[in-house]
Amino acid sequence: EVGAEPLERLAGESTELAERLATRPVGGVGGVAFAQEAAERSNLESDLPAARHIPGQKFNLDAPLSELKWKPKTISVVLPCAEERDYAFKTVRSFFEMTPSHVLHEIVVVDDGSNPPLADTHLKEDIQKKYKVKICRHENTVGLIGAKKTGGDAATGDIVAFFDCHVAPQTNWYEDFLRLIGQNYRRMVVPQITALNVDTWTQEGSGGGMSKCYVTWDGDFKWGGPDDMYMGMLSGGLLGLSKRWWDESGGYDSEMLGWGGENIDQGVRMWVCGGEIVAAPNSQVAHMWRTGSKKTNARYKHVGDTLKNRARAINAWYGDFSKKLDDFPEFKRRKDSEGDGWIGDMSTFQQVRDRLNGCRPFAWYLRRFKSVYEDGGLLPPDVFMIREEKSSLCVLFGGRAGTSGGGRDAVRLEHCDPSNDRFFWHLGNVNRKTGRCCSGLRAWNTDQCFEEATKTGICDITGRHPGQAWTLTGDGQLRRHDRCLGLAPDGKSLSEAPCAAFRAKGGGRFTKQAAKVPVETQLYRSAMKENPEDYKLLNAQLLELDKESQMGPAACRANPASCVTMFVADGSGRCLDDQGALVNDKSSCDALRVVGLHVQRAENSLCLDTWSDEDRDTFGFYGCHDGDNQKFELPGGQGTSRICTQSEPEVCFAMKPYPAL
Repeated sequence: EVGAEPLERLAGESTELAERLATRPVGGVGGVAFAQEAAERSNLESDLPAARHIPGQKFNLDAPLSELKWKPKTISVVLPCAEERDYAFKTVRSFFEMTPSHVLHEIVVVDDGSNPPLADTHLKEDIQKKYKVKICRHENTVGLIGAKKTGGDAATGDIVAFFDCHVAPQTNWYEDFLRLIGQNYRRMVVPQITALNVDTWTQEGSGGGMSKCYVTWDGDFKWGGPDDMYMGMLSGGLLGLSKRWWDESGGYDSEMLGWGGENIDQGVRMWVCGGEIVAAPNSQVAHMWRTGSKKTNARYKHVGDTLKNRARAINAWYGDFSKKLDDFPEFKRRKDSEGDGWIGDMSTFQQVRDRLNGCRPFAWYLRRFKSVYEDGGLLPPDVFMIREEKSSLCVLFGGRAGTSGGGRDAVRLEHCDPSNDRFFWHLGNVNRKTGRCCSGLRAWNTDQCFEEATKTGICDITGRHPGQAWTLTGDGQLRRHDRCLGLAPDGKSLSEAPCAAFRAKGGGRFTKQAAKVPVETQLYRSAMKENPEDYKLLNAQLLELDKESQMGPAACRANPASCVTMFVADGSGRCLDDQGALVNDKSSCDALRVVGLHVQRAENSLCLDTWSDEDRDTFGFYGCHDGDNQKFELPGGQGTSRICTQSEPEVCFAMKPYPAL
């Protein structure tokens, strides 16, 4: 763990905590409902959540699940539309046709400055009556965020569902919204987002849409996230929540204009202020993506300042971590040229905090999504330069801080410069074997990970991208499976080849230089140490999630005791990895099983092979056979932790539990 005690220790043994967990949804956090007069909707009083927010009483961030359940019956669909015209009509018609009448309360269309108005062209009075349309109009364009805020405030259904004005909901899209939000009125639900064919207004393919994403230090979102139903961040504006929670949590920031940044605000706000975000497993909404074609081009007037919006969200919720913005030149330049007040009046966020018991610190959010920030490497124990020893040159990331403009950037060797952050790297991406950090190398303060000798690509923090499985081993190899990087013949660039090729030439060695603990990790460790009580309940919940983890080979999940890691018994601390190489990195130790006289990979049942040579350090995996080069023995008999090769030269290993943490 990065800057944190083991979950078991932090969870504690208190009876009080156990009782609280018994009434809490794993991964969720509580809150209380907005006060209402008893006369309001008195016929539905039993359908409302039991929690009540009484003015003057303390807001409960950890209300039990029993007080958060309710029975929503109706949905208001909110569509912010600006010059969408025919797409607006098709979207309205799709929702009307795909939603039962008793569920569809209304379709609130916010006409954001269309000229002429949509009510005069595609959404005339007869259409409004037929399709349950209520139009709210801005005479001048204020942008997507302001339009959604207008629509959310105007909606009167039990649930408010926001969509773009160019989507087509699929069959039974609404069922997950009613079910999941009914389990917790403070739950925001995000559908699976698929692709829309604008000519036929039908979904392309059979589904399999995207929804999971996470937020970076510069307030941008990236695809990927936990393997469970919970989401730490929103990609955009397709979502639903109860009208009650919309009112309590304050809706969208009234000072944000245009588009972009509101998803960062809402994504963090939901979690730190008592709510949660989940992915709807069965709800699909086909969305028109901007492809560059004339049919998909935006027709609205561009307003607002996305960079400012993102900075507002970061300064509102990141707390001390907002100083990370200085690591990103585009934000630093704005602050230096316009002053600290360039992000505008922040009082609206303080009003939300005052109403919701102060909300939680950002470190709590980072801990809640440890699978991203700790296990995915965004809170690295250190950042470092990587020096190629033969040339004394360092590996330089050729892109900029923040999001890569083209999704890929160059890597080259240059004279080492500790003052240039672009020389610094850190471990990244979840190790799928262990569920912990890490299985790749990430350029610090970027979204880029090593993919090949001269290129990086957008990091897959889930660890599923095999091309990003690079590691700097304890013996100085930059290695991905059986491939390594080394100095190219020109003496000033990197090349890739089988690791054995570099060993034969006595090259391909790298070392960490100028290692340091980054500010984000320092702040995180400090928060964990100074305020342990803030994380006690959360750590207990995370411990439960860990028990449900699906990481590691299926054979190990079915029978954990059958899987081991094998460390060569020479005191070097080296273990066998998935290629049969001996490495010092414990996170690379492979899951193995002793089956009769064989040692097999748990992943694919290939057998460990000595390759029938005299080199004590060369092993590999091969199809199983009865040759002596694949036979092992237990000198101490069954139950011993020591295993040795039967063939000469004898090599012995110490077997330890998998994973080797």
